Amino acid sequence: MTRAYIIKNRAKTALALAVLTAMLLLANWSGRDNVKELDKTLVSMMNNRLLPATFVHEISNRLYENKLLAASGSESQAQIKGNNAAIEVLAKKYEATELTREESAKWKTFRTQLLSLQTQETDGNNMEHVFTEALKSLDQLMAIQVGESSRLLQSGQKSVSSSILTANFGAVVCIALVLFILVLLSAREQLILRPGERHLLN
Repeated sequence: MTRAYIIKNRAKTALALAVLTAMLLLANWSGRDNVKELDKTLVSMMNNRLLPATFVHEISNRLYENKLLAASGSESQAQIKGNNAAIEVLAKKYEATELTREESAKWKTFRTQLLSLQTQETDGNNMEHVFTEALKSLDQLMAIQVGESSRLLQSGQKSVSSSILTANFGAVVCIALVLFILVLLSAREQLILRPGERHLLN
């Protein structure tokens, strides 16, 4: 066996090992990216969809409570003011989240309706209409939250599927690497031992 032949075989072996190792590293890198993307999706769903949905629900409840308190008499004004202050806190929290363009437009409409309700600038009949429209705006905001949550869920499912695919690919590459090393060791053993010495391994 010539030296050139040995060097050529070693070069091929080194190249094959390098390719398998590079594939394994690539699978690992891709898996990390998928995990980061999934984490980002879950955080966004929590902070920008689930929490805002609770804010909208609480605002709706306090608006209903204010309507009932206003009908009960003037002695409930302190409670109404307390609810208005709580609504403003919830509104600020909602505005601090990441809003879509549609959501921002609908929220702006609701803010105008809310101001009318709190300042009571309109007469009783019109106030009922504004109240109904304000609740309708909140319902539409909730529907947007549901739609965006569904979109984020689909994105998360894609990340999970990609992670599973990457993990399976990494496992296949690991098996191929192990098999390649075993074949390499077996071939080297046959080259090193002379035919008369191979019985020593039995």
